[in-house]
Amino acid sequence: MVPANLGAEALFLTGELSMLRTFAALALAAFTLAPAIAQESAADAAMEAAAEFGPEVGTMAPAFTVLDATGTSRTLADLSGPEGAVIYFNRSLDWCPICLRQTLEIEAALEGFEAAGWGVAVLTYDSSDTLARVADQRQLTVTLLGDNSLEAIDAFDVRDPIYADPDHMAHGVPYPIAFAIRSDGTIAAKFWHEAGLGEQRGYATRISTADVIATLTAG
Repeated sequence: MVPANLGAEALFLTGELSMLRTFAALALAAFTLAPAIAQESAADAAMEAAAEFGPEVGTMAPAFTVLDATGTSRTLADLSGPEGAVIYFNRSLDWCPICLRQTLEIEAALEGFEAAGWGVAVLTYDSSDTLARVADQRQLTVTLLGDNSLEAIDAFDVRDPIYADPDHMAHGVPYPIAFAIRSDGTIAAKFWHEAGLGEQRGYATRISTADVIATLTAG
């Protein structure tokens, strides 16, 4: 029992303890929600970046002719299924393990793209000889496009600006992004892989083929 002469102090301490518990609960809630908020902010940033990077959705894709791993010239018409083609702009299959890992995932999803009516190809700045070597080593059947001249990369305006130095080995590589291009040449969707254009850490997270196919088949 609290002595009468200490009642006011006890009441104050009780109220203070209650406030501390409230602050602790709010801090815990903020700590718990922080990752979700950060993830949502990153997703919003990625969407904003994608909207401004390369041609806009609904516009006509730039015409392009590039060489595949066999040295054969390929255009959008050559790559398209009934619905169109998904072109994955990627860095390199020669020295970028993340790009190779994503390409292997695309290879495993070829039937899914075909069932959805879409052709698919991976475009890098590698030469046809380099792509042929990788395709042979990894037994790849997905169409690999080499834009060693950077004509398609520049036509889509998707160079990674972090590699502005012409003497850098990665000069001219595209920042990872994929375009779903309808058979009539209009861009149906863009798949931006990560917020942080121009930052080394940004290229490491890639959108899954399952998410791409789900978007294409959603309407």
